[in-house]
Amino acid sequence: MKLLLLNCNGTYSHALVYNGIKEAFEQLKQERIIDFLEHNICKQDDGTIEKYNPDWIFVSSPLAAGFRVWKRHRNKKVICYDTESVYENLGHDSIPYCDIMATVDKFGSEVYKNHVIASNYPCKIFHMPLGFSPFVYKFEEVSEEYKSDICMAGVMFDRRRKILEELYPIQSKIKLRVITAKGWDNRVIHPTAITYFHRDVVSPSELNKYYCGAKIILCINRDYSPANKLGLESTTPGRVFQETACRRLVMIDRSRPEIFDYFEDGKEIVTFDENNAHELTEKILYYLGHEEERETIAHNGYIRTMRENTWYHRIKKLLDFANG
Repeated sequence: MKLLLLNCNGTYSHALVYNGIKEAFEQLKQERIIDFLEHNICKQDDGTIEKYNPDWIFVSSPLAAGFRVWKRHRNKKVICYDTESVYENLGHDSIPYCDIMATVDKFGSEVYKNHVIASNYPCKIFHMPLGFSPFVYKFEEVSEEYKSDICMAGVMFDRRRKILEELYPIQSKIKLRVITAKGWDNRVIHPTAITYFHRDVVSPSELNKYYCGAKIILCINRDYSPANKLGLESTTPGRVFQETACRRLVMIDRSRPEIFDYFEDGKEIVTFDENNAHELTEKILYYLGHEEERETIAHNGYIRTMRENTWYHRIKKLLDFANG
């Protein structure tokens, strides 16, 4: 199978997804399962693509996919990976120009299937959750500056701010590290209650160190955009796979039940009710005080995610679907 991988110049999290997918393509090429050529979608094609003559064109954003690809390469099959199913209209707009639409959202894939049937499009829909790169996110011994009891990373959406506020009553009992994004730090009501407060994003390699230095990682699902008319709330965040790869205990809220497709609660991760502050703080204090149990769950989560949730696993299944 010959594939053309289109680089759409995404930044930060989008670039991390693209780099992970490219890494998987490179692994599959080494195994002689596929061949692929990378091309930047913003650069003029000098005829290289036509000469390469790919079987499939792969693009990982509906923003840049459909129409531009279809107009230039009408005789090529197109796989589009919808990495932001919250903006479902973008996916809808790309479906007529794709042969396969892969989407991160489990419920969103069913919505897309109904759209395909209603519109009589030839596009096939495939659910492909986010993955992670084991070359970026992995356990490493870190110095004291990276250590904490609790580490929480992400843009300070309402749900994350709410849960952060629920930790304030136990602030004297925990060393809390919060890593947010520039411009969002002012949403934190009591910044002095945070032991280590990072007011800007950090690089993936630095984030990995902070994860590895934590005893517990809090993975809080983001709130969805009000513009999302369908209210899709099933997507499992890619962050949970990154975090379990670091062999730390991951605690995640139950706002997206799809998490139970990938991990067993109490054995591989620990979940909590985002509306029950007592359950959250009780579990944090319990696992901080029970190191052996905490490390056992962290190890189990690591084994499960390495076995099933890398970008290699995701792309391999997608290509099997394309060949089916």
